[in-house]
Amino acid sequence: INDHTAFKVFWLALYALVLMNVAAFRLVRPLALYVRHRFTVDRLVPESDDVISVYIRGRNLAAFRACAGQFVIVRFLAKGFRWEAHPFSLSLPPDGKVLRLSIKKLGDFTKRIPQLLPGTPVIIDGAHGVFTAAGSPAGRVLLIAGGIGITPIRSLAEAFSRAGRDTLLLYGNRNVQGTVYRDELESLVHKSDGRLRVIHVLSNQPDWTGEKGYIDRDCLSRLVPDLSDRDVFLCGPPVMMDGVLRALSALGVKPSRIHHERFAL
Repeated sequence: INDHTAFKVFWLALYALVLMNVAAFRLVRPLALYVRHRFTVDRLVPESDDVISVYIRGRNLAAFRACAGQFVIVRFLAKGFRWEAHPFSLSLPPDGKVLRLSIKKLGDFTKRIPQLLPGTPVIIDGAHGVFTAAGSPAGRVLLIAGGIGITPIRSLAEAFSRAGRDTLLLYGNRNVQGTVYRDELESLVHKSDGRLRVIHVLSNQPDWTGEKGYIDRDCLSRLVPDLSDRDVFLCGPPVMMDGVLRALSALGVKPSRIHHERFAL
């Protein structure tokens, strides 16, 4: 066998290996999960004018491996949905009973979500991601969310506070109407025995009596005096995230203590 032939065989074998892995993890595994759990849409609950939560139930969900902060790739087996698969964060810590995805109307696919009917079968690929409590050794945690970036952050807030961690959440929005989970977060605060605090920061509501403006360097230095003692988890729109990352760097937070999630594969 000459060098050219060996090189060709090597690349063909590599391509075959890649295709086998894609088939195993993007086709076989999700189908096996569906056969095992029989995921279906349970109900849809509006969270705001443009955000809706999809509750998913299934058989033996306690055996479905997922952590707060992770995301799943879902394919709804209904007309107009079945040919598309999209990633969405789990907005509740998995409890063995239900999975919740909170979806903002941002494009053609997400705008159709309210059309889903209870009982619709769901193919789930996942859970994926390392945006979890496992990446945080510090006793204190700062969670920063902007807009729909609250979805994995809300899940982490509950997980951290339940674990007895000192947890502070800064949640940025334009106004109260666009603030998702406001009542849920208040309930979590009341149940946390002081372990969880939530500060809403609104940029476009003049009558707001709380924090106004943006989550920037000044905001962080005022509201989080013990910032250097906290691990930071960040999720939000790209522009907001870039600004917060620059502010954290300017305030001396080590990159190893910053965990961030972008809504992209």
